[in-house]
Amino acid sequence: MSAEPAESIRLVEVQKSWEQPPRVLPLAAELEREITGRALAVAGQRARVFAEECVAQLQELVRIPSVNPSERFERDVGEYLADRLRKFGMELTQIEPQPHRLSNLGVLPGERGAPTLLIDAHMDTVPVGSLANWRFPPFDATIAEGRIWGRGSKDSKLGIASALMALTVLQRCDVRLRGTLKLAFTADEEMGGHLGLHQLVERGLIRADYAIYGEGMPDTITAGHNGWFQCEVTTRGKTSHSAKKAQGVNAVLKMCEVAPALDAMQFRGFTPHPIVPGQPIASVNIVRGGFKENVVPDTCTATVDIRFPPGYTPAQIQEGIRRTLEARRAASPLLQQGEPEEVRPVNVARPSCVLPGEPVVQYLRACVKDVLGVDPRHTGMLATSDTRWSTLDANLPMVGYSMGNDSGHQPNEYVVITEYLQNVKVYALLMLMLLT
Repeated sequence: MSAEPAESIRLVEVQKSWEQPPRVLPLAAELEREITGRALAVAGQRARVFAEECVAQLQELVRIPSVNPSERFERDVGEYLADRLRKFGMELTQIEPQPHRLSNLGVLPGERGAPTLLIDAHMDTVPVGSLANWRFPPFDATIAEGRIWGRGSKDSKLGIASALMALTVLQRCDVRLRGTLKLAFTADEEMGGHLGLHQLVERGLIRADYAIYGEGMPDTITAGHNGWFQCEVTTRGKTSHSAKKAQGVNAVLKMCEVAPALDAMQFRGFTPHPIVPGQPIASVNIVRGGFKENVVPDTCTATVDIRFPPGYTPAQIQEGIRRTLEARRAASPLLQQGEPEEVRPVNVARPSCVLPGEPVVQYLRACVKDVLGVDPRHTGMLATSDTRWSTLDANLPMVGYSMGNDSGHQPNEYVVITEYLQNVKVYALLMLMLLT
């Protein structure tokens, strides 16, 4: 690649409306040739060899467990990634609000006044569940059927590996970035992000002009997400010997009446959102009750997970829970015995949405069109993500993009290798477009 790639690449002309998309002028013909062929042949290396390096990078990440929760949490993968960021010549900041809850921010400074691009992806994964449900060991990063299999391969070590390899190819091509690149590899997303990206936001460390979140789907710019209201609902009864159960009040049986009502909750005043799909929905996911097999239980607690789109508020969710419990209690003689149910909020996150006219959306859209030949949809996700910390708290619109599938949080999570390589290309194009 030439020493001054900006001369041969005309940057995107940002428009203010979705109907008038930006134009990328010879990216498809010229830059694609560089990234897929000659640029990757630096020092005699073929594109095939670089692809193998990409695969090896993602395998290394998957093979370092970073389960949330676990004894080591993100510590091991965080230290590994800190070393990778240092090798790029980046200035490294590490945040560890609790033992082993490590987040990394690498900064490659550019020229004063030039744009700054932030790419964020989380290091933690959900647990693997029963090993019997996995075709391959979840931390072996097995290659089979053109895929890399393993926990975290899609969610979201794919985003981490893509950012690392995109920067790798640009540095090998001696591309000089005028702008500043920030890579944030953060903890705790799977439990709300309070110990991860939120910590960087609170310290004012993610200031940037453009922000990308390394999760999503291939034909989609993930421009928003649902809110999250997670709470514990407790029923109370009275203990007695199980041989004299009439003397007690069984809190587990109370929960058997409460849980289905909570799971089927209906929320008033809902209006569909034009970007973020779905409607308020509740799911009872954990129930714990009883402490001895011959004692009538006096407490039982259910964890309820509720998601809701923009336009709905946490206060409305709480009101829906209150109304549901009151209606069920009024119809149940058992629930009328003893104390009423208790509700304790555990996690609350506001929904967010980034409009299609934002420059970051326009640039990312152009890159995806260039690589995949499709115009990505502008939509939101049903779940909740770390983008809210940037979009809402730091006033920095952050949108998600990543190739892949919907296998995250499931047994047999995987990434298709060819899609992963396309993801690397999208990230590399974005760095070139915004920072050269």
